[in-house]
Amino acid sequence: MNGDAYRRKTEQLVRSLYFGKALLRREAGATHWPAYKKGDRRTRPLFLVPVVDAQCLIDDGVLEIKEKGVGLSDETCRRLLYGQSAREIVAQQEDLADGHRRIVRRNIRLGMVDRLSRRRDRNGQPLLTDAQITAAHRYTADLLRACEGQVGSGASLSDRVDGSRAHDGAERRALARIDANRSLAAARAAGPPKLARLLDAVCGADERLEAIERAEHWARGMGLDLLRIALDLLVAHYGTVPGERAGRCEQPRRGAA
Repeated sequence: MNGDAYRRKTEQLVRSLYFGKALLRREAGATHWPAYKKGDRRTRPLFLVPVVDAQCLIDDGVLEIKEKGVGLSDETCRRLLYGQSAREIVAQQEDLADGHRRIVRRNIRLGMVDRLSRRRDRNGQPLLTDAQITAAHRYTADLLRACEGQVGSGASLSDRVDGSRAHDGAERRALARIDANRSLAAARAAGPPKLARLLDAVCGADERLEAIERAEHWARGMGLDLLRIALDLLVAHYGTVPGERAGRCEQPRRGAA
């Protein structure tokens, strides 16, 4: 199977898992893993996935091992949420020591924040600090949690034997979305709307700074300067500097835009 065919197959699988809210069940010795809706093994499997393909996707970070099975990683869900390709991959042949050959598939796409984290300025210093990178990923995670699918109409609370009530999965997801929305609102309120839009574009939609600068009619390099200011506000909001308390960014920073 060539690279294009494998990419199409991967896209189809990833979207089937995403829209079917499915999890793969790992079975020792099996050649295929069944996909169950929401990981519920009492239901009929939606489809089967070759173990070799599933393992490649785990290695590439497209899938990850969860409590109830193997599902899409947060990064993959974010890309699908914002209408981007779930994966950009190259397929290459690799010679093994025993003379055989195998197809090696590598993910060649990195998020905008990850790409910036690998770059350095003229003095050899990283463009972004570790605290800024961590804060950016926290913001991305909040975006993902806040924008997940709606709670179904069947969501309810169940009663315990002692008469108290226990949260079910649907309510926990709803509470997680509420918490994420509150966190996002606080982070966005820390600065002017321009910085909030920039964070959404970079951390959410994975847009390039050069494209944002052209769209906003900014001078070259202004996008990075504003992004650093926005990420400093996130650092204060999330408390990603060791030893410093989170939530210090209640007052907007003057002169940010």
